[in-house]
Amino acid sequence: MFMVIKIKKILVPYDATPSSEKAVKKVLPLIEKHDSKILFLSCVHDKATFGFFKTKSDKREIAKEKKKAERHHERLKKEAAKFGIPSSSKIIKSDLESKSIIEYAKDQNADLIVMSKSKIGTHAEKMYYNSTVDAVFKKTPCPFLYIP
Repeated sequence: MFMVIKIKKILVPYDATPSSEKAVKKVLPLIEKHDSKILFLSCVHDKATFGFFKTKSDKREIAKEKKKAERHHERLKKEAAKFGIPSSSKIIKSDLESKSIIEYAKDQNADLIVMSKSKIGTHAEKMYYNSTVDAVFKKTPCPFLYIP
């Protein structure tokens, strides 16, 4: 006996790295002929400050990152449209991206999260690098597809 899982909403976190580009490029052709919607999520890193308030330069930097993410999302939506895939996107401020991705997946009732991660070079990086992909995988609220 087998079970068929209907995948309606696919979350692809996007941070403009080659690994997130790879995840987008691989997932679009896979879902082209299915009745699925793709959700793009970008987290603008909300850096911790030593004081109790953000400076003007902190606010400008966040606004600059958000504007850049908006341009990326417009391109991603056009790319999805080429495959006939409906899409939506969200840009959020976050101090811990993995937590934000998990919360968004729960809020949107995502059926699948698709991610890829950057190559880590040295042994020391492998020991100390806490990957967002690994953190999401460990606490994912739905199936997870890793694109190597």
